[in-house]
Amino acid sequence: WPFSYSKCDDKIRNSQEINGCTNVQHYGMKAKTGRGAPEIDVLEAMPGEAGPLPNTHIERPYFSTSLQVAPGLRKNRPNTGSLPKHGHWYSDLEYGNVTNSSINNFFYGVTLVHEPKSYTYQSDAISANTHIGETYFKKQHKYKVEWEPPEEDSTGGYLRWYLDDEFVFGVSGMSLEIAQSEIPSEPMYLIMNTAVSSSWGFPKPCPEECDCECYRCGDDDCTCGLPDGFCGNFPAYFLIDYVRVWQAKNESKHNIGCSTEERPSELFIKGHEERYMEKGDRRPLKPIQRGGGICSIDDDCGGPKNGVCSNRNVCQCYGGFTGPRCLADDGFYDHVYRPKQPNLHFTGMVIPHGFLFTFLILAIGFGLAFSYFVRQRDREQILDNDEIPTIEYSNHDNGMQSPIMHSYQNSASIDYTIPKQKMVNYCVIDKRLIDT
Repeated sequence: WPFSYSKCDDKIRNSQEINGCTNVQHYGMKAKTGRGAPEIDVLEAMPGEAGPLPNTHIERPYFSTSLQVAPGLRKNRPNTGSLPKHGHWYSDLEYGNVTNSSINNFFYGVTLVHEPKSYTYQSDAISANTHIGETYFKKQHKYKVEWEPPEEDSTGGYLRWYLDDEFVFGVSGMSLEIAQSEIPSEPMYLIMNTAVSSSWGFPKPCPEECDCECYRCGDDDCTCGLPDGFCGNFPAYFLIDYVRVWQAKNESKHNIGCSTEERPSELFIKGHEERYMEKGDRRPLKPIQRGGGICSIDDDCGGPKNGVCSNRNVCQCYGGFTGPRCLADDGFYDHVYRPKQPNLHFTGMVIPHGFLFTFLILAIGFGLAFSYFVRQRDREQILDNDEIPTIEYSNHDNGMQSPIMHSYQNSASIDYTIPKQKMVNYCVIDKRLIDT
């Protein structure tokens, strides 16, 4: 998280596990293609009392729309609460006139620290704030984002946010050139939830009379650091009328599924299942519960078309609906991508040029040393042969032969008679050798 980067950079390749320097297609992925998990935030709200904020015309309450991406800018980063200097932040960002949106100068991203240090990297939040009124907490409004992925060469694409069909904020592929990142091309999923951040906008600056060691409603020692009226918001509800996802027809960049031909991930997840499981899990994805949610009337189960509340006060879903309370369509993918299993084959070994040069030098040195050793051995043998006597044989009347020994320097012969040898016969009895 949240890399959107396909270039090969030795400075950050340790931080991005699947990076543009990879030449091998591990787990069916494309070679030299960086992968990551960027984040597109449609809505993150900041409540609070209205009043001026530093270096912006935006007042509380407001909401942020953001693209969180890595790698981020490593030098000359703007300070939190201040506006960035020219050339030190992303350019050509668009802001809506009707919505009166502005740069989010309260959050520029985070440095993700890892050990060893070479794994540490910077992520950026390219974000805009838009002021909203009390009605946005009591009535429904329409929030929209347009996402056009980049081309295969990582150029182009854009993100545009809208509030009630009015333009709010826009980021183009050209804007990201300063960090050489790209508009996200990864398959992503939607998350709609209610969450309270412990670092962004909450808690408020700690008052002098409070130690701010705890934050808990109902405990006087733990409420002094909470925003005024905060505990009166609970229980809180996030009511969503509908979610609609549209895609362009006959557009190759608009794909369906979590693992596509351009960005496959199924085999990688299977090879690293432990990363996607909590303690006690047997597999990363749990089965979807169909029915079984607690109910008192049929409307608790999605209404008469979705399901019915049984006599046991649990939901029973009709065909085409699923979930504990039958609120979700029982959908599926029409075309699930399955990568072809390649035939096993051996490719030529790639040997670095430096290794070849070193091996050549060693081979030449070994050859010269071996040649020198052979020449020295032959020379010593020639010197030794000058002192080796030669033997000739002469016949005697008794049928024996006598050797006549002389050297190369001295031709005087030496008459030496070989004594007559005794003939002995042996036989084997009970596996023992017996002299007969």
